[in-house]
Amino acid sequence: MEIIANPTSGKNKGEQVIREVTHYLNSRNISYNVHITESKGHARKLTETLCRKGAKTIVALGGDGTFHEVLNGMDFSTSRLGFVPAGRGNDYAFGTGISLNPTEAIAAIVAGTPMDTDYIQVDTARCLNIAGTGLDVEVLQHTAHKKNSITYTTSLIHCLLHYSCYPVTVTHNSISKEYKCIMVGVCNGSQFGGGLKLSPMSNNKDGLLDIVIIEKPKNIPAVFVVPSFAKGKHITKSFTTHFQCTQIDIDTKAPIELDGEIYTDLQFKAHIVAGGCKTFAPLA
Repeated sequence: MEIIANPTSGKNKGEQVIREVTHYLNSRNISYNVHITESKGHARKLTETLCRKGAKTIVALGGDGTFHEVLNGMDFSTSRLGFVPAGRGNDYAFGTGISLNPTEAIAAIVAGTPMDTDYIQVDTARCLNIAGTGLDVEVLQHTAHKKNSITYTTSLIHCLLHYSCYPVTVTHNSISKEYKCIMVGVCNGSQFGGGLKLSPMSNNKDGLLDIVIIEKPKNIPAVFVVPSFAKGKHITKSFTTHFQCTQIDIDTKAPIELDGEIYTDLQFKAHIVAGGCKTFAPLA
């Protein structure tokens, strides 16, 4: 078992999670190696190297950013990926049933029951949870390295007060439509930003993308949508468009974010890779 660990994730929560995981493995005489990430992009490089060397099980220990990097380094033809959450938001874990208890999370990986889940392919990059453009990128840039539910929500309110809608063209099933958006989310998981339920209906094993397009409300200030947005109740509102598909093209000049990581060099062309993430089932 190869563990790629970010000790600084979750305001250094990663250090404690590493101790709990290694204690569990040591107490059961389970062989493992811990590889500590040292900089942005290091987790992906470590993963690529370990896959080339024939690692059968790779464990991502950290927050959603660490999960994202390891996902993008995986060779699923040879290796299977396990997740141990150690971030502040842990949005992917919350939305998909991965235990937030480090001992339970590593125990599920040790049990080794295989489970295949979906991921999103966006141009040349993989996305585990949510890909988006618009307000989510603005908020991420505003919060920088201070992402948690309080700072994210505060920044969301700030950005809504100052944000201008912009046009995007959304194409699926050969039909194009232009929207003046606050944001567009292409979702495999259900929440982001430390608990904001962008797509509460999402299921990462259904082989479908959930597309959530939020336009500026016509009769109320946009900032007033935050309470319904936080609880996932925006889906039924008139300013929200939701549909499911397997692939979508979004024409935008704005940056996009994948799992909270901002990209400026990708085309927002996305499709679901059904069952592409070879992982492990949670404990029953």
